Amino acid sequence: MSGSRQWLLVRSFVVLSTYKCLLLVFPFRKFLPAEQTLVASRKPLSEQSLSQTIWAIQVLSNRLPLGFTCLVQALSAKWLLNNHPDVRVCIGVHKSVDQGFSAHAWVVYKDQIILGEQPGQQFQPILDWH
Repeated sequence: MSGSRQWLLVRSFVVLSTYKCLLLVFPFRKFLPAEQTLVASRKPLSEQSLSQTIWAIQVLSNRLPLGFTCLVQALSAKWLLNNHPDVRVCIGVHKSVDQGFSAHAWVVYKDQIILGEQPGQQFQPILDWH
């Protein structure tokens, strides 16, 4: 594994762990900006940067039994991708007779889900954070 991939894994682990700890102490609303203002899009993210960041988050979340939830992963992706204005964190809810109430967070870039896709489940969006 290249040195840059190893560094990305270390950096991603630190960010995931930090958000996990912060979410244990502070309510989620503390992470939201007081007011959402739309910022003009910056230069598009490189495909390599985007895919490598998502890869690192998924590898760590799938292989380490530390409970990096979808919200922790989404917040970490937003931060690791430099809070790019085209990267959106979405949160949705779902209620059914069979499964009861559930919530989920995912990340969207240029109108495509890049992290947290849940095939077969429809979540009603309640937050779309740029």
